[in-house]
Amino acid sequence: QLVEVNGSPCLKLTEDEEKMTIPGKKAVYRLYNAAGHPFMDLMALEEEPSPSAGQELGIRVLGRLEETTKVTPTSVEPLHRTYFRDGQVCEPLPSLPEVRSHAQVSLSLLSPAHRRLREPQPYPVAVTERLHRLFLELRQGSH
Repeated sequence: QLVEVNGSPCLKLTEDEEKMTIPGKKAVYRLYNAAGHPFMDLMALEEEPSPSAGQELGIRVLGRLEETTKVTPTSVEPLHRTYFRDGQVCEPLPSLPEVRSHAQVSLSLLSPAHRRLREPQPYPVAVTERLHRLFLELRQGSH
């Protein structure tokens, strides 16, 4: 979906909050707890400093954007990789067995509460306070 035009972040407006785009170029991180399980994925603006292990973060969980939540990850994994830039391969593409193995390892790391088939606990996705402020500014500026 379109999130930026000529370097300026943009927003798709809709009454359905779940269908709104999140503006700007982003970086995505997986946050892990002390047991080694991922507990949340976090979207940040690309230019923001990446979160650090042991650092408390103020975040907004999608679906509950009205409230700030504080989290402190034990470890952080960057998820976003750039394989193509300007139509050129800039990093070797992983093989199909590597992709399959990575997906299996990622699934095995999920906590049983998120992985169970009956009534799984929803896996949260959140945005940084800075990304949330940009979202609000663009939404208010369009009215």
